[in-house]
Amino acid sequence: NKIIIKKTTFLLFTLFAFAASFGQTYSTGVVTLTTGYTAKLDIESTLVTLTLVGPSAGYLGLGFNVTNMINSGDCVIYAGASGVGANVLTDRTFGNSTNTPSLDSGGTSNQSWTVTTNSVSGNVRTLVATRARVSTGDFTFPFNAGALPLAWSFGSSNSLVYHGGNRGSVVVNTTLGTNEFAIDSFKMYPNPAQDFVSIALPNAVNEGTVKIYDMLGKVVAKQVITSNNNTIDIATLTSGSYLLVLRTEYGNATKTLLVK
Repeated sequence: NKIIIKKTTFLLFTLFAFAASFGQTYSTGVVTLTTGYTAKLDIESTLVTLTLVGPSAGYLGLGFNVTNMINSGDCVIYAGASGVGANVLTDRTFGNSTNTPSLDSGGTSNQSWTVTTNSVSGNVRTLVATRARVSTGDFTFPFNAGALPLAWSFGSSNSLVYHGGNRGSVVVNTTLGTNEFAIDSFKMYPNPAQDFVSIALPNAVNEGTVKIYDMLGKVVAKQVITSNNNTIDIATLTSGSYLLVLRTEYGNATKTLLVK
């Protein structure tokens, strides 16, 4: 019996860790690097989204987990349509000097970031790009929220030789995304349940997919729910503990369901 209890506890712990990995999202929020230049990083379990908003006339640069150019570390530079790596957010490496950061191995043909938005309004550029959280040769963004040093610079032209006084660093404390808190507010009732269980979605969330896992990690029930159709039939489930995972476009959350 002790062996069975230990195995059951381990399986339940594993299921919670597995489910939590789907919803792990944290963000720096919008960080004001200097007047007219901001950055934002949203980190999910497998994907990083970077948003840079700054002057449209020159290059925009940002280093990760570094405090200045003479550190050895990872950085990215957008150099503009006529610069090196036209319309590409280039992966680069600081070389422990004030020299221009060198392109990563493979040059512009081997880059990790994919630019999804590159728009200009007046003299302000908004650049949005994505890459894998774990990328060979690049800084690996931590899986969990915490402190993250950032070094930044921008230039008045596409030349990467000189940025004047437009440089600096900041340490940001990343936090769980606001959607993580919102989605965790969903209600599940009754619990313990017998024949059915209902889900009350958080405000502004109109639809989601519910999966119920047994102690072996097997999906025993799956259903799309809405604000008006939120009851799940569990009459065929045997008594015991289950893991209920709710997935929505805003994030994911889990709760323990007890079936009597």
